[in-house]
Amino acid sequence: MEFAMWAYPWDILEEGPETVETRLRDIGIGEVNLATNYHTVQAFAPHNPERRTLFARASSYFETGPAYERLEPIPYEGMDGDWVADVADGLSDLTLTSWTVGCHNSRLGMDNRDCTLESAHGDDLVFGLCPSNPAVQTYLTALVSDLASRDGLDRVELETFDYFYGTGFGWHHQKIHAQLGTLGEFLFGLCFCPDCRSNAADAGVDTERVRTTVAETLDAIVAGEVAHDRSPEQWLAEHSGVAAYVDVREGTLTSLYAELADAAGSTPLGYYVGAPDPGREWMVGADLDALSAHVDYYCLPAYESTTDEVLAAYDAVEGLVDVPLHVGLLPGHPAIHDEATVVDIVQALELRDVPRVSFYNYGLLPEQSLEWVGTATNAVEG
Repeated sequence: MEFAMWAYPWDILEEGPETVETRLRDIGIGEVNLATNYHTVQAFAPHNPERRTLFARASSYFETGPAYERLEPIPYEGMDGDWVADVADGLSDLTLTSWTVGCHNSRLGMDNRDCTLESAHGDDLVFGLCPSNPAVQTYLTALVSDLASRDGLDRVELETFDYFYGTGFGWHHQKIHAQLGTLGEFLFGLCFCPDCRSNAADAGVDTERVRTTVAETLDAIVAGEVAHDRSPEQWLAEHSGVAAYVDVREGTLTSLYAELADAAGSTPLGYYVGAPDPGREWMVGADLDALSAHVDYYCLPAYESTTDEVLAAYDAVEGLVDVPLHVGLLPGHPAIHDEATVVDIVQALELRDVPRVSFYNYGLLPEQSLEWVGTATNAVEG
């Protein structure tokens, strides 16, 4: 079993790459999943020697190449040079993976509303770029190519290279005082941008009827006329037109992933699964069986509190895929609050022959949690 740790570049550079490398090797970590292109964040940094928090809008942390067209990553304003290169140059023993956020980009969305998800009511959901949009597809493909071609990055992992978490919410300080449930959130986030509608119409779907059905059902959930806890799967089974519309998105995303695989070349490509729930990736447009032809592995962030919950999440996905399934754990608040649980989960995953476990996140975890990681890795390696 291999062990990795997610990390932000500022935490590594401000603490010192050599210092971080020594600390991570001491707790059994051999790889860093480094944020290279990331969404808006405020990060609390309990052991950073220079700060306790950092604010950043959606940004890249590397100097971008020339292959981008209309959309391109926006470098972090506080960065001097190329932080990804600086981290890579400062590490001598740990391998680096690009932790890459794709469609969740509120900065690009605000500036390019015609490239974002559009609700059935016509709202621009500016936190999410729509992967049906040709400009977005070009952006995502160029991003993967740019990162895969860089020296020092051994693989590229993709987060939100899809229809964004199966929900219509993703903004900061969002206010929701209607009980929508999983079905309502899914319907609110279902995209009806011109490209999504055109793709569905080409497949013979009555897109305007579907849009009306989705909008009316969302309003009916708010009014209490449709149960907020209705199963999305059951509801779709009774609305074949909407189901067909949803199926078209899966085909669109599968075609995009074929392009992403070509862009990655020989660099291994991974995709984060489990949203909005493990086994419900169809809600973000991902047919995991079909995507298996274009990725080298999946990674399931299973930020649960017990071994049984982590294994249940793992089992919900493992039966759907034909490629290796890696697992991510959060060995700290709010998921886990004791060392024994971290150890037990890692040992259970080893018994399932999980090839790689990643821990979230070096700069966010307090010292105690890092010690728990070391105890857990030693329990399966020692």
